[in-house]
Amino acid sequence: MKYVIAQRNLSLKINQNILNEMYSKAFAAFPNETGGMFAGRISEDSHEAIVERLVMPSKTEGTHVSFMRETDGMEQTWKKFAEERLFYLGEWHTHPKGTTQYSYTDYQAMVGIANDKNVALATPVLFIISLNDCCITDSRAYLYENGVLLKFESMINLKEMFAELQTEMNAALDLNRKAILHQGSKGDATENKWIEFFRTYLPKRYNIDKAMVIDHKGNVSQQIDIVVYDALYTPFIFNHDGFMYIPAESVYAVFEVKQDIKNNIEYAGKKIESVRKLQRTSIPMICTGSTHKARPLSPILGGILSSTSSYEQIRTIEDSLKKLTGMQSLDLCCCADKYSFYIEYDKSFSEFKETETQAICSLYNSRKVKNINFNKYPENSIFTFFLQLVQYLKLIGTVPAIDINAYLDTVGEKIDMDL
Repeated sequence: MKYVIAQRNLSLKINQNILNEMYSKAFAAFPNETGGMFAGRISEDSHEAIVERLVMPSKTEGTHVSFMRETDGMEQTWKKFAEERLFYLGEWHTHPKGTTQYSYTDYQAMVGIANDKNVALATPVLFIISLNDCCITDSRAYLYENGVLLKFESMINLKEMFAELQTEMNAALDLNRKAILHQGSKGDATENKWIEFFRTYLPKRYNIDKAMVIDHKGNVSQQIDIVVYDALYTPFIFNHDGFMYIPAESVYAVFEVKQDIKNNIEYAGKKIESVRKLQRTSIPMICTGSTHKARPLSPILGGILSSTSSYEQIRTIEDSLKKLTGMQSLDLCCCADKYSFYIEYDKSFSEFKETETQAICSLYNSRKVKNINFNKYPENSIFTFFLQLVQYLKLIGTVPAIDINAYLDTVGEKIDMDL
């Protein structure tokens, strides 16, 4: 986490692991106060303090409303830190069932520290954590300077956050690839990791499962590793003999999952085609009390997700993608440890107005690859892909309303569609 005083161009950086350690100590001491000291370093330009370690005092005493600490006998501790080029940066303590506003006692303590000849820092940091018996309620950082406690504002370093999440995802995929020897089990583990990722970060309006997709004619797709489908308006999902069947009208996107993208692009295209060619319905829907005419069919996004890519040249991928035509064409892909990319076509769905499957199939068949756009940096591949997917889903909006009677017609039944 990063904290800044913008007007002074000053910042404080505390790693999440350090924060978690403080939170753990705070809960362990609850309902009494606890605390300690920071050890770290200051940047060469003196604009950033970086907390590297928590330092527990030689003796502490905490009550519901106070915290006292002693540092007698800690000379060797600080000498050892100095050898690692780590130095005293400031103090932290908790306010159980309180706020992060510093008290007069807190202020006086910081004045005393800043004026202490044994402390080689005239601008110490004060960090206060408030909590109750079940959660951390707030945290706040201050900088003591010239008799005043200046307030830091919290900031999130998006680059670091994305990097940490990507590192975690890549580590899990790499472990599956290397540690699981059975190919079927390896594939299942990798698919489950991607499904977990989507379920964690996609909005809850979307469901994510491994499934087959069906239409009202009884046609069925190949088994799809990842199906992103509607969670709000899908009236039925079949789960038969361990296989999940999802109506085609509910599908937003489908993905094939592989360990390596190499030699799997054409295979992914055929599986995606098996979903797109299914017959979808679209009927009028009621929204905010008003009836809206049947909306045009939306595109079904298709792509491939892999742990890596052993292609030596990007041109090889581009050539393979350009060979896919019609409903086999891909929209976006991710090779987790290398790159992600999306494919632009010369025709878009923005002006498409038809509600028939044949019409949307014709649009797929008539479009050609315009550009293939790769992200710039490997460390951004997963979240560049993810945010591109979110953008595409936003453009699709809501899937068309399903005609339930079209499905019931297969068993000779019908329901009332009016009220």
